[in-house]
Amino acid sequence: MKPIFGIGVACILAATATHSQSVNLDNKTFTIPKVDRAPQLDGRLSADEWSQAILIEDLHEVRPNEFSAPTKRTQFYFMYTEDALFVAARVYDNPEEMTANVMRHGQRMQNEDRIHLLIDPYNNKRSGYQFQTNPNGVRHEAIYTGASDLSFDWSTIWDVAATTLEDGWITEIEVPFKSLTFDPNNNTWGVNFWRSQLHDQTTTGWYSRNGVTNVANAGTMTGISGVNQGVGLDIVPSFSSTYRDDRILGRESELVPSLDLTYKLTPSLNLSVTLNTDFAATEVDDIQLDVGRFSQRFPEKRSFFLADTDIFNFASDNNADPFHSRTIGLTGGQPVDLIAGAKLSGRIGDYDVGALIIRQDEFGAIDATDVFVGRVARGVLAESQIGVIYTYGDPRTNNTSSTIGADFVYRNTRLPNNRDLEATFWVQKTDNPGINSDDMAWSASVDLPSNDSWFVGATLQEVQDNYNPRLGFRNRPGVRQYAVEGGKNWNFRDHPWIQKIVSTVDIAQYDSLSGGLQSREMEWEVFELTTRVGDTFGVEINHEEQVLLPGERAPLEGLGPVIPPGTYKFTQFGGNVQTTYARPWNVNVRGAAGDYYTGTTWNLRPGVEFRPNRELSFDLSYELAHYDMPDGNVVTRVAQLRNEIAFNTSLSLVNLIQYDNVSDALGFNSRLRWNMQAGRDLWFVVSHGLMDDDEDGNFTRIETSATLKVAYTLRY
Repeated sequence: MKPIFGIGVACILAATATHSQSVNLDNKTFTIPKVDRAPQLDGRLSADEWSQAILIEDLHEVRPNEFSAPTKRTQFYFMYTEDALFVAARVYDNPEEMTANVMRHGQRMQNEDRIHLLIDPYNNKRSGYQFQTNPNGVRHEAIYTGASDLSFDWSTIWDVAATTLEDGWITEIEVPFKSLTFDPNNNTWGVNFWRSQLHDQTTTGWYSRNGVTNVANAGTMTGISGVNQGVGLDIVPSFSSTYRDDRILGRESELVPSLDLTYKLTPSLNLSVTLNTDFAATEVDDIQLDVGRFSQRFPEKRSFFLADTDIFNFASDNNADPFHSRTIGLTGGQPVDLIAGAKLSGRIGDYDVGALIIRQDEFGAIDATDVFVGRVARGVLAESQIGVIYTYGDPRTNNTSSTIGADFVYRNTRLPNNRDLEATFWVQKTDNPGINSDDMAWSASVDLPSNDSWFVGATLQEVQDNYNPRLGFRNRPGVRQYAVEGGKNWNFRDHPWIQKIVSTVDIAQYDSLSGGLQSREMEWEVFELTTRVGDTFGVEINHEEQVLLPGERAPLEGLGPVIPPGTYKFTQFGGNVQTTYARPWNVNVRGAAGDYYTGTTWNLRPGVEFRPNRELSFDLSYELAHYDMPDGNVVTRVAQLRNEIAFNTSLSLVNLIQYDNVSDALGFNSRLRWNMQAGRDLWFVVSHGLMDDDEDGNFTRIETSATLKVAYTLRY
């Protein structure tokens, strides 16, 4: 270990003091002007179109050295018309150093040069929207599900244009007021904006605290009034035609009409209705092997459930979540038809209000089912929130079930020395047939984060044996958890090649409520080093003590080796290398090796991404795990190849090939999407599934399907 610590000490001693500029966060406010004529979105800052806009350029470096002077100049322009908010950015940069590989609307841009616009129309420091674009003029949006949590699967209607110049790039953004939920009587909005540069891993923004830009860390924009939110009606008819050839069920075809309606009962309260809901064009899930002690959770990708998802967000975690929408419309991984559904979401005065009711069709032996979710929350203090949630229904059985919960989130981003604090408490109770006790869960946690110094957090949580939210998710009942995390960040301003080093220790202990230890886990990230160009290197040590009881699910269950009940202690050593995305290609490799219950294990997860130009990309990943156990060896493999072809920002083809040797399934999925404009899409999706039934390497077809779907938003 001496070389590791030697490098760390040398780097720490080499760090120099951060050169800060004077930044007064109390003055981060401006009045936005209203103009009569909307600019033409062409990626050009025409003087006659933007002359009345307010110009803002008092930005500072957010990361890695907060409040330092920016390395590159950036100008933002704000104005609005009766119908929309308009924002433009003049980004000064060297085009040869810029990274702009993403060409497909809706694609993640975390590894791009990009502009971010954050707006919090209620200025409540806990909700809002974020809009991103890059030098190619690609749209990507997200909704805040909490002060610092984002859902990038959410979408809305807006527009953008961009052009590249000899000394940088320009973007123009239009956000229609019809696309936002807000109170027109409130003329003070939370706002923030920043740019991300990939080649030197810097973020430059208008407002930040502790190296963070989110709705809790934003300035204000005043002056919006007299705007047009329209009738408040969106009508989205869609039609899908599917042909399916199944090896067992035979051939079938179907035409599915669907209708989604959204109406603003008030400017800040939406009513959404879905009829004969169709999820035919939803992206397929990535393969996740379920070979550990506890089940895994898949993310939600369906648009109806993602709309206004922030309203339904509860402050719990994966082990005790009262509402996880993936329980609706999916049984055993198979889609189940939704006959109809309605959702009420928005804000009434100081209250966030959400109500969801779904009628799920019958499926096999499961009768048609009604499910309900209700959520009410209220802002308290300056940045905090208190709320309750109630769910009713069990879409996967014919039983009844309900869950009730309450949560409180305390947040203070105004502590001395540029620090912030978040503390969370929640409690839940489920009600299921035949269960009269031990059906509660509760948690208390505190987090003191930092971007450039020490950070620490702690959690105390209990999930009782019979806690079982049938509309939610839980994977580890009957335990009390004690967890603490701490670490240190070192930022380097003047080092020739090192930008940041992080070291973290995460310790969690789970005690069985029936007595005794269930598991104790310590993860020590000895260091993760980030270079100035974005390459990262890390070393970690993980030590576990696991107690398996008779009748419990054991790791590798069903794969051959049998791990008997008992107490097991083992240590694994790992490392990772990730090259920067600023190059046309990047490589990432993670690996670990060590003891594992009754045997040993090693795993290797290499991946490579190649982007010869902005229209074409290839992403190949491979996961190999080898378990050497006394009664036999197990090898698991997962391979994935993703190819994207962007003919332009609106027309794209995404091809995905996945294979794993646990299910011996090989899947092909191709999605051709024509995004005519935001809210108007045509998809053609082809899927082909094969299986190696006898493990001889000869795959046989199990299902082929082709779907054509059209969705067209009519807005009034």
